[in-house]
Amino acid sequence: MIKSRRNFLRTAGLLACGTALAACTITKSGNVTSVTLNVAKVDAYAQAAKNFASTILSVPLVTSALGSGPVAIIDGCVTGTVAAIDQFDAAANGAATVSYDTTSIKTAVNSIISDLQTVLAYGKQAVAGIESTAATADTLGKVNTAISAAETILSLMTALIVSVGSARAAPLPMSEAAALSVLGV
Repeated sequence: MIKSRRNFLRTAGLLACGTALAACTITKSGNVTSVTLNVAKVDAYAQAAKNFASTILSVPLVTSALGSGPVAIIDGCVTGTVAAIDQFDAAANGAATVSYDTTSIKTAVNSIISDLQTVLAYGKQAVAGIESTAATADTLGKVNTAISAAETILSLMTALIVSVGSARAAPLPMSEAAALSVLGV
């Protein structure tokens, strides 16, 4: 059997989506589709998103490269993520799983996804801005590892919230366990 990069990426992407989708179930009864999410998974992913934003803000070279405007936006994303976690947990009401229709819980999860996308974009912008400065390889390595972990969490969260039919098989930079570990969850 010939191993190709394309074959590897396809297999990795399918495995990643399968892992994320294992955290949710989708059932259909007539015209009603119910999605049940694993509350602990969503909470872990949201906490990882918050920790990533905090990591970006904890690196002085990154905040300096971004400037006050983007740093304020990232701070707002942290606040928004915390609010979305609280909204999601209130809706879950202590349950291990929560079912939702397209107008309820999905909004909170989409808010976390949106905030994580914003912080990721700024994180990548900052890395590009400090690569040519006196940043140490260690600092760049830590920030890039955090970015890879956040990209993994973003892919997993997105796979959780989209329907099975529209989930994209995208390769993950690292495993779910490694990403959560890097982001302190």
